[in-house]
Amino acid sequence: MELYQLRTFVTVAEEKHLTRAAKRLNTSQPSVSAHIKALEKELGLSLFERSKKGMGLTDPGEVMLDKARKVLDSASELLNQAEKIKGEPVGGVKIGINLDPDTLRITRVFEQARTAYPRLTLKLVQSSSHRVEQYLKTGEFDCGYILGGISSSGIKSRFLRSVEFMVAGPVAWKERIENAGAREIATLPWVVHTEGCRLDMIIEEHFGLANENLIRAVEADDETMSQLVMAGAGIGLMYRDEAEAAEKAGRVALWRGKTLSLDLFFAYLETRSDDPKIEAMHKVHDAVWQP
Repeated sequence: MELYQLRTFVTVAEEKHLTRAAKRLNTSQPSVSAHIKALEKELGLSLFERSKKGMGLTDPGEVMLDKARKVLDSASELLNQAEKIKGEPVGGVKIGINLDPDTLRITRVFEQARTAYPRLTLKLVQSSSHRVEQYLKTGEFDCGYILGGISSSGIKSRFLRSVEFMVAGPVAWKERIENAGAREIATLPWVVHTEGCRLDMIIEEHFGLANENLIRAVEADDETMSQLVMAGAGIGLMYRDEAEAAEKAGRVALWRGKTLSLDLFFAYLETRSDDPKIEAMHKVHDAVWQP
């Protein structure tokens, strides 16, 4: 029995699908299938029920999943202890980022990490807060940034700052937006983030809109949302600095009826609190985000 087989087993159990598991593991679907078959043969157990909908755990599979996770956690603890003995964290750190690099002070994070921990390699992956939280739990990310707090157990976080947002809309709607009250703003067509983004919480909280009552002109990821607002697709949320710069350039109109904000957190899995890589990232953030 190999650790990679257990890791594949846990990933398939979490994804409930061979193709998605293969993507997460950065391997092929036949390899994932082969790992599962080899593990089932060695254990003498059927771990999954295969159907058109995907891969569901059998009763023995449910029992073995908990055991497999404990073995992987123990292996991780062993590696962590080895790194502590060597005295310097080594390897890659995969970080989920949910905002633009300037807001997250990524350049300074990289500079501090390179100076203090030259044997660490930081890798950034653009994502949403919802997915960052998901991928921390599955091990896809080592750490990451989350807006609006943690919604599930097993994840620890540290507050970094409050991030302010403004409601922005097409320049052609300038008079309509600037003279609108909260109720009028709430009824305009919105450019919203893709499902799972915490920024939609601001819209619901500040404008009293349930998700089903929001007029969704278009859904977009963070990188294209501002461009769609500027292009006239609807109103949406932009970071304050970006919004004010775009207004100055004559590319958007801004509504100044309320200050909208969400708290930003640096997050990691609670079971990895003693991981030398996570401890190193804490010290990096201490230096970059010191009061």
